Amino acid sequence: MRSAIRRLAVGLVIVSFAGLALPTPSIAAQRGRELTDAERREILDETLERAPRSPASPDDPFEVVHRHEQERDEAAVERMNAALWLEDAKVAAFNAGLANQTAQETFEQATTRRTRARRELAAERDRLSDLTVRAYVDGGTGGMEEYRAYVSGDVTDAAAGRRVMFSHVFARQKQVTRQAQRTLEKADKAYDQAQLVLAMTTAFATAQNQNLERMSLVAKTASDRHETAIVEVAAAQDRLRSAGRRGFAQVPLEVALIGIPRLSAEDLAGWFRRAGYRPRIPTPVEDFARWFIEEGQTEGIRGDIAFAQAVLETGGFANNDSVYANNYSGIGHCDTCASGFHFPSPQMGVRAQIQLLKSYAISNPRYVHPKVDSRLRGPSGCCPTWGDLTSVWATSPIYGPVVMGLYSDIVAYALARRAAGQGFDDPRPAIPMK
Repeated sequence: MRSAIRRLAVGLVIVSFAGLALPTPSIAAQRGRELTDAERREILDETLERAPRSPASPDDPFEVVHRHEQERDEAAVERMNAALWLEDAKVAAFNAGLANQTAQETFEQATTRRTRARRELAAERDRLSDLTVRAYVDGGTGGMEEYRAYVSGDVTDAAAGRRVMFSHVFARQKQVTRQAQRTLEKADKAYDQAQLVLAMTTAFATAQNQNLERMSLVAKTASDRHETAIVEVAAAQDRLRSAGRRGFAQVPLEVALIGIPRLSAEDLAGWFRRAGYRPRIPTPVEDFARWFIEEGQTEGIRGDIAFAQAVLETGGFANNDSVYANNYSGIGHCDTCASGFHFPSPQMGVRAQIQLLKSYAISNPRYVHPKVDSRLRGPSGCCPTWGDLTSVWATSPIYGPVVMGLYSDIVAYALARRAAGQGFDDPRPAIPMK
């Protein structure tokens, strides 16, 4: 089948057309800036949501593996983040515990000082009360030696001395009592402050411990999800290996243009070299394969099938449009046109093909990259599936079947690689995560 398809691909005259419209600034050109990952993801999601349902296809096992790999990678990121959050929660809980312990010690010290201040004030008040009673009973005529116990002094007139001494002692005791009162007020204030801080640090420590418990659960859940995803990837890869050992079926024409490429650049380039094409372009086919996958993945178009379309249109990158115009899908090359559109570089030629396919697939598409050429506008939304391109992208009545025949041959090659244990580690461009 492969050799027959190749002969048909080289011998069939494919004439393409693209609607020639007045230049219209693209959304990206109007932006005048690079999109963020979130904006890229928004456009990609919007595009993928507009894809029609595709029938079962021999390349479905590739998509299942890719989906599980993406879930695994997202779970790995979540697991790493959860581990970091858990460590932060541990540090926060530890620090909160220390702060609470310090507050507890401060509160205990404040309690001790307040208790001591209360005792001292009570003692001084008792002394003051005693002096007040004596003043009332004997007018302060107590013994000199007794008063000297309160203050030291020297008098010559015993009676007068006792009155003077009592007056000094009484005044001093009032002062001492007031000082004891102020000391207690400070101790009470320090106690209240320490009690408030203790309540706050206790509540904070409790909250941090609760957060630590939550983060522990989050980390375990993320770890379990990641481990499950790893197992699911392995199971999907086993199913893909088995699919490569079974019989091969044709990829349906009803497969949508919209979608994430399922094959890898290594699959495309390896198949191309094995098929024996003789390209006339200096750019290695590995670069083309990578560009078709990356550009397709960026815009949400099946770049792996677009690669097969380019091989058909160019006879294996050997026609004049591919050599002189970086045009790999007959864009603008009508039946009476000497050549198609010219694009500034090989990668821009690939991007132009992907962008034009997107305009065929859906009406009023949004693009991640600015349009390579403002004339890249086909019959808007005319062709949601690859089979719908027949007699529309090109005049050939078997255009769609031939494209899908070539792509089916690539799928068979890729399945054989997986059956042999190859291609599972092929690099794939990253999709911005949600």
